[in-house]
Amino acid sequence: MRSANPFAPTFGALPPVLAGRADVIGDIAAAWETGPTHPGYTALLLGRRGTGKTVVLEELRALAQRQGWLTVSAAAVTPGLLNRLGHAAAEHLNRAAEALDADLRGDLAAAGIGVGAAYDPGADLARRLATVLSVLAEHLDRQGAGMAVTVDELHAGQTDELRTLGIALQDVTRLAQLPMAFVGAGLPVLEDTLLSDESVTFLQRCGRYEVGFLDHAAARTALAEPIRQRGGRMSPEAIDHATEAAGGYPFMVQLVGFHSWEAAAEPDTAVALSDVVEGARAAQQHIGQLVIAPLWRDQPASARRFLAAMAHDDGDSLLADIARRMDVTSGYVSVYRARLIKSGLVADVGKRTVAFALPSTRRWIRALDEFSYISESLHLTEERNVGFTLPHD
Repeated sequence: MRSANPFAPTFGALPPVLAGRADVIGDIAAAWETGPTHPGYTALLLGRRGTGKTVVLEELRALAQRQGWLTVSAAAVTPGLLNRLGHAAAEHLNRAAEALDADLRGDLAAAGIGVGAAYDPGADLARRLATVLSVLAEHLDRQGAGMAVTVDELHAGQTDELRTLGIALQDVTRLAQLPMAFVGAGLPVLEDTLLSDESVTFLQRCGRYEVGFLDHAAARTALAEPIRQRGGRMSPEAIDHATEAAGGYPFMVQLVGFHSWEAAAEPDTAVALSDVVEGARAAQQHIGQLVIAPLWRDQPASARRFLAAMAHDDGDSLLADIARRMDVTSGYVSVYRARLIKSGLVADVGKRTVAFALPSTRRWIRALDEFSYISESLHLTEERNVGFTLPHD
């Protein structure tokens, strides 16, 4: 009987093998062991879509639970983050109601927060989050335990809510030195938005960890090991082709692995080079739909013109060429270069040069009807590299 496909090409899904993240997880785990005085005790995970920020966040959450800590988790993608975190913490307090010391019960009562039979799951705890977290952390400290607060999708959060969250975390962790670690995750655009806001000083002081592309060895492990664990194997040539097709992009690693497994007749015995070639082709199609298209739609017209101008090259693009094609100044293209790097569409390969973060992006843009229209508006239809031939990605 054919085994279930071990790969997980779904955003946020735990991959079968978490490769290449030992340093980030190890650094934060060491900070937790040291305590609130360690700068990494409160941390931010920054990375592009599909690099596995949520996966690392969930692994840290699981690590906290394995060491006996409580966890309080939420995503900032919709309003109400503070209330969701408040109730997640209050539920822990409710379960520990009988063990709470009298002074802690008094702190909760003074803030109008009930526990035990008095707990109100419909109460608005947004303005009382600091009290709930402080009492829970104090209770755990007296028990010789701790807790971790994790927040995903920080880039989508409301600034007022995140500012209030930062104040609460600072009061509990930095000022009171209570055992409450924090890890947040978001896109690099946070650097230009939330983290540039002078009123959000706590989050600015968090340790920052980049969750980026996998190196060659980690990508090979992430592709070959799940198959080996099922009793199968990939030939060296198949692993090489799969690794090259994935380009170190964690989500693409899962896509290539998934479709290669599906293409194989008996994947739990062997996945051949021909299977990987077919799987990589299918992965290229899906990466366009799932990753590149949403990123493209998020860009203003001027950024799309920049990207279309890049797509006229078969390799890395010189900023001078892009400026000439767009008929703009070097300063103009430098601004968009920085914005597109943070969006995850463009990779920084030098002060005067840019490249697509995913090689598939060039092919995808060239296939758009919009590419022809933009090229005509830039008067590029006669350029040598107008590029309706496909590069070898």
